[in-house]
Amino acid sequence: MLYEEWPAPPDLQPYVAAFWLVRGRPAARYEKILPGPFAHLVLNLSEPYRLIETHPRDPASGSTSGHRATEVAVGFYSGLQRSFLISENPARIFNIGAVLAPFGLAAFTAEPPSALQGTVVDAERIFPGFSSLRAGLADPTPSQAFAALGTFLAARLRPGFHTDQRAVSAASALAAEDLRVAALAARLGVNESTLERIMLRDCGVGPKTYSDVCRFHRFVTAAAALPKGAAAGRALLALADYYDQPHLIRAFRRFAGYTPSEYLKVVHDYGPEYATFVPLEDVPGMAPGERTGTVPGGAGFIQDRRAAGR
Repeated sequence: MLYEEWPAPPDLQPYVAAFWLVRGRPAARYEKILPGPFAHLVLNLSEPYRLIETHPRDPASGSTSGHRATEVAVGFYSGLQRSFLISENPARIFNIGAVLAPFGLAAFTAEPPSALQGTVVDAERIFPGFSSLRAGLADPTPSQAFAALGTFLAARLRPGFHTDQRAVSAASALAAEDLRVAALAARLGVNESTLERIMLRDCGVGPKTYSDVCRFHRFVTAAAALPKGAAAGRALLALADYYDQPHLIRAFRRFAGYTPSEYLKVVHDYGPEYATFVPLEDVPGMAPGERTGTVPGGAGFIQDRRAAGR
């Protein structure tokens, strides 16, 4: 699997953090995409693939009501996620994309970021003309793909837009370390309610929610890099800011649908490069041979994923 990442050009920073390209045969039929501190704008240059929705468990019967697969649009925007996504891959993957800072969307659209967090939407809703890039990128080199992305996004920056530096500083601080909201607000010279308002307006999520996602992301990145058998049980607590093992397990189930030991087993089998895109041979709870149909209107779908895996 080829993966390349380049920093975004200066005229798109700090709104766009990086460009990336992935191409090759997937490690498994499905993958579990874990939440992280960024949003993504993606152009699919391969055959279609699908997002799998597992319907909530029925408390009375103890069973799920089935699964639903939604075909992903040619171009799509994935907002900040607060739980995992499951995708069904084509035989070969070829995607290019842009990593957007949590406050980055506001540089391109007046649509409130809060309306797009926890969702995956057709990119045409926010970036008209994005899907048409595919016609000129039949078999691009990474430099050609990244140049096309940069040109497209630079042309769509809102004239005269400037983000609130307090949102930039807050997002950067929370991505780097676990901070109490009160301490972060004091560092920025504002009260807690003002910080909450700023981040909801510019990032679409409050500081506590964003902090939780960042803490989980730091943990899985560090845990996946450990040698096999190097950490188990309470030893994992040294890698992140969880105050006890039950707290760690609850957070892991919430964000990943795994226990830490289940996650480590899978990632150690495949390698640390799969820390946040975890290969799955099958979808948990999906009966053998169960057919997943495409939801009508899939090319323009909007699917709220915030309750997935809870």
